[in-house]
Amino acid sequence: MSKMLFVDSNIWCYYFDQRLPEHVPVRDAMREIIKSEQIACNTVIVMEVAHYLVRHFPEKVARKKIETFINLTNIDIADFNRQALNQTIETLLAYAYTEGLGGRDATVIASMKLQNIQKIVSHDDIFKRLANKLELEVIDPARPIQP
Repeated sequence: MSKMLFVDSNIWCYYFDQRLPEHVPVRDAMREIIKSEQIACNTVIVMEVAHYLVRHFPEKVARKKIETFINLTNIDIADFNRQALNQTIETLLAYAYTEGLGGRDATVIASMKLQNIQKIVSHDDIFKRLANKLELEVIDPARPIQP
């Protein structure tokens, strides 16, 4: 069983954008994760985060944040190849109709399955809904603290 953590795009966006209300709790959690864990993501996630950063920051700032992200020494970025594509399509067909799974999130689940990863850091409800079916542990540092 893999000890890696898959970190979803929304968490990276919260981490890199200090204007967002989720930034502080995510920043603190991600600092610990970056220090102590092996991190996984896929090329689809990298492009989604890069697109967010390019849309919300000037080029120089966006480039620096993207380079910081993709050059982390403890990150494994899985290619979205034919095997990942086939697994993604199977995942989409299995959960789109019953659970509302979308294509991008299907790439995440497929990448996790192919790498035998059971833990995901995400603020996305679909992973919480599928956690039991897929035997996922969902870590959500952005969730509001309940009073």
